[in-house]
Amino acid sequence: MNTQADANQVSFLQGTWRALLQDQPEPFDKVLLTDFVSTDVLGSLPSHTTLKHVLHECHAREAFQESYIKSFLGLRRVWDKLTPESRHIIIQHGNQCGMQKGGLRLQLLQDDEAALTIRWDVAQRLYETARDEAFRACRDLGLEMAQPRGLPKQNEFALLVQSGQDILLKLLRERINTDKTAVTMAVGFVTPVARTQLARNLKGTYAECHAAFRAALIHWAMQHPAAFGIKTTGLLDAAQEATLGAYVTECMRPFEQRFERLQQDAEAMSSEPTLYEKVRRCFQDPVLH
Repeated sequence: MNTQADANQVSFLQGTWRALLQDQPEPFDKVLLTDFVSTDVLGSLPSHTTLKHVLHECHAREAFQESYIKSFLGLRRVWDKLTPESRHIIIQHGNQCGMQKGGLRLQLLQDDEAALTIRWDVAQRLYETARDEAFRACRDLGLEMAQPRGLPKQNEFALLVQSGQDILLKLLRERINTDKTAVTMAVGFVTPVARTQLARNLKGTYAECHAAFRAALIHWAMQHPAAFGIKTTGLLDAAQEATLGAYVTECMRPFEQRFERLQQDAEAMSSEPTLYEKVRRCFQDPVLH
């Protein structure tokens, strides 16, 4: 790397990849960069990696030019699926590094500027508060949703499954209502870009709830094997653990099906303004919250 053009490409790729991974903790799954990084580099990386490691491998294999071309094409394919924040950051890096003049010519979508005014940070804090309350309600039932998991109290397993999914579906609906309020307070109606972010947030919330719910049910089952007719004088063996895991997986299906219906309703939601009065004031004066 001995030219300004080379240095600009490296700087642009570093900023672009960071923008693409903005909501991903490290180490992240390398498949997230499949469309943007040299195939040779991807093959040399472990399944989960860091941006620093990716850049190191690109240096070592002299693969920045190939990665730039791949990113150039990849960005055009996924541009309308990125968040407004990612698009904004990538365009900024493109301008700073002279990539826009070099043929990149990416542009914000029509309603990106409006979307950038939405207080997603406030919506996220409100969701986290609601999540913590929901997880405490589950713990009171006997479901240890959060780590470190304590010893779950005795209860009826069927009641735990039904009550747990009711609490979590309510949390998912609260996420939708909170996010729609964030959009309404900033823009006035649900724009296409905002709808995409709503869907991303809902999907991420469901993944978190699903993982915590399943882990809590398995934890309860392992602590109370007698409730399933399993007799043991000590630790469960591998076959017993597998049996309980399969049973929990089957018990999760109604929750998964209910989420699918909720997701379909969310995708078909009206663009009309929606205000969730419980959180409205938080968006009027977010500094206080």
